[in-house]
Amino acid sequence: MLIFIFGEDSFQVQEKVKEMKDAFAKKFDPTGLNTQIFPPEGSDKLETGEILQAACSYPFMSERRLVVIRDLIARVKKDEEAVWIQGLSRIPDSSIVIFWETMDPKALEKKSLFKELKKFSQVYFYPFPELQGSELQKWAAARISSRAGRIDSPALRTLVERVGSDLWQLASEIEKLVALADGQLINQQMIEDNVSASFEGEIFALIDAVANKKGVDALRRLQRERWAGTNDFYLISMLARQVRILLAARSMLDENPRALKQDLADAMALHPFVAQKALQQARAFSFTDLKHTHDLLFEFDWKMKSGLISADLAVDLITTDLLK
Repeated sequence: MLIFIFGEDSFQVQEKVKEMKDAFAKKFDPTGLNTQIFPPEGSDKLETGEILQAACSYPFMSERRLVVIRDLIARVKKDEEAVWIQGLSRIPDSSIVIFWETMDPKALEKKSLFKELKKFSQVYFYPFPELQGSELQKWAAARISSRAGRIDSPALRTLVERVGSDLWQLASEIEKLVALADGQLINQQMIEDNVSASFEGEIFALIDAVANKKGVDALRRLQRERWAGTNDFYLISMLARQVRILLAARSMLDENPRALKQDLADAMALHPFVAQKALQQARAFSFTDLKHTHDLLFEFDWKMKSGLISADLAVDLITTDLLK
């Protein structure tokens, strides 16, 4: 039996592997004698002979044997594929081989070794693409609930926007929030006070404040980034990137008010979650206003390089221009 657990979402991939290992241990291998993981701890090498020998061996005083191989498909060389195909075709029915692959499902499906192995008789697939949009919110809500926590809808949206699609950080923040709430409802103020935003999440929040004409909030967020040590040159580069995305989104909405996030994602090579957020934010601006800000950014870029304006002043002026 071959099992592929794969995807860009390394958090969910690892959790699924652990879930299967734990279930196997409980049912077939409480002693751990019939479970092997490659590469072994402390090594990054995949020894072909050693792995195939383990996969082809019969279990010791048990019905099943489990072999977990990490990132084999991503690492195997073309001239090694035949050895793997031949070797894995000989594994006994008692062997379960898990392929733990942290790569884009579409990229994995293009690998010739994967294409050959999926033709085997007993093959199962568990894909975990990176979560986005509403799926990310559903995951966060379920995670909070599984920890006996509660959260209101505005706080849930803010949490996801602040952290983004990094489930490792999101899971960590959820553990912290549930502990802090101590049975109480997690609200937006708790998120604001206790959750460190990813920089992209902070830019989203800044643009949200600007779109809603909350000047004090927007400038407060800028100041917080500066206190955190963020360089103003980096701030203006990220603002410029976001304005370019908003300009493309606004143009797309002007042509087609029902434009989809995937349309923008494909056009600008964006993550769908970023594209969805940009389409929402672009509705608060006109194309003319965004074009003016974009032109101003171009002007300030030249002036900063010429020493005619400081980066911090340029950031403040761009934010003020967006607030008009």
